[in-house]
Amino acid sequence: MATENEPLKLHIGGEVAKPGWKVLNIQPGAHVDFVGSCTDLSRFGSGTVEAIYASHVLEHLGYVDELLIAIKEFRRVLKAGCRLLVSVPDFEALCRLFVDPRLDAATRFHVMRVIFGGQMDPYDFHKVGLTEEFLTDFLRTAGFRGIERVASFDLFDDTSTLSLGGIPISLNLQAVK
Repeated sequence: MATENEPLKLHIGGEVAKPGWKVLNIQPGAHVDFVGSCTDLSRFGSGTVEAIYASHVLEHLGYVDELLIAIKEFRRVLKAGCRLLVSVPDFEALCRLFVDPRLDAATRFHVMRVIFGGQMDPYDFHKVGLTEEFLTDFLRTAGFRGIERVASFDLFDDTSTLSLGGIPISLNLQAVK
């Protein structure tokens, strides 16, 4: 368990090392510091985490219970005034892209995979499509405030900055505990 005197920035779902960040992932990996689900952060004490970054993780959780459980866990472990940085596939942008008649079949298939997950392993399936309205509501319900959309976090080279045909396909929100 992390203690209060150990500054901790948590990269949930990460796969690469970055100085100052610890990685929590559902699957073990070379740069994974903690293996486990983001719905159970019991290994971390309340108010012990300085920042949480989660890119393309929340869509893997069921919207009936898992999603809100995870977001409440994020809030619980964050220190007061600290930020959650979250990126998810922007379901609204992806729907617009999918029905765009200018897309060829291969690009439309790629959009479909972003919506439903790449399905390359048992964890690579998406259970929910999130829009700014939906995700903001989940964050508010969990007690977050100061929720705002940002173009980029500029922290990691990951899917949070992915574009298709020049259209960003990630919804990036930051929220404060």
